[in-house]
Amino acid sequence: MSNLLGKVAFVTGAGSGIGRGIAERLAREGADICIPDIDTEGAEMTANLVTQRGRRACVIKTNVASVVQIQNAAQRCVEELGRLDIVVANAGIARGGPVLELSLKDWQDQLDVNLTGVFLTVQASAQQMVKLGNGGRIVCIASLAAENTGVGIWAYSATKAGVRMMVRGWAQELGPLGITVNAIGPGVIETPLAQVLAGEEGGTIRSSLEDRTPVGRVGNPADIAGLVNFMAGPEGAFMSGSYVIMDGGLRDSRAGWEPDESAVEERERIMAKSEVRRQRQQTLLDET
Repeated sequence: MSNLLGKVAFVTGAGSGIGRGIAERLAREGADICIPDIDTEGAEMTANLVTQRGRRACVIKTNVASVVQIQNAAQRCVEELGRLDIVVANAGIARGGPVLELSLKDWQDQLDVNLTGVFLTVQASAQQMVKLGNGGRIVCIASLAAENTGVGIWAYSATKAGVRMMVRGWAQELGPLGITVNAIGPGVIETPLAQVLAGEEGGTIRSSLEDRTPVGRVGNPADIAGLVNFMAGPEGAFMSGSYVIMDGGLRDSRAGWEPDESAVEERERIMAKSEVRRQRQQTLLDET
């Protein structure tokens, strides 16, 4: 039985990766999907997957760091789909670098999207939920990096740790209004954003990661989507203020590895692809 039939979900950053997987799963469970994203091309692809499941979808070009754009997106979601029951604050970017070199722009862009963008998404959507009077469910996508960090990723970790703490406060404020708020901390998931960590299928980096992960594999968007579905569905009604790590046990792994020549070459290939994606994403951010 579809447990979200008649519901409307507002999923930011659903044009690819985890967001797309979440949108597909919620549509499968009966929800109509609103997709606010700076990447309208990717968002339209996701919308097509939603409509193939017989559900309605709307795409709204949105930079979550813009209060005007995200407020407009939440309002249009209600106008076009009739209601707003579920929010997944998923949009995020990663800009790595050492403290001696990271540019102010790369620092600020991460704060704007990963921290301010999540705040603005929750604020705009919760305001609509309160107006509608039906309560709702909010899920924020944080990261395992909210509690584990390292060289070059500390800025990203700081933003995700902020999300984890904001969720706890929001749960206190919104609970009396019938709105639950939770966060998920994904580990390494098979997405374009995480390819630098996940490596190539069949490659040295992937093999090492699988060896170090107790469940023996890299995660995929469907894993995270299943947990979102639980939090958004009837069985998650008593869950609020929680931060749930979903990483296959990697956080406690003590295994290590020394990169060999093939891993170095693989990483260089992945970094080149990631840079192309980063530049395209940056252009979209700067345009909105």
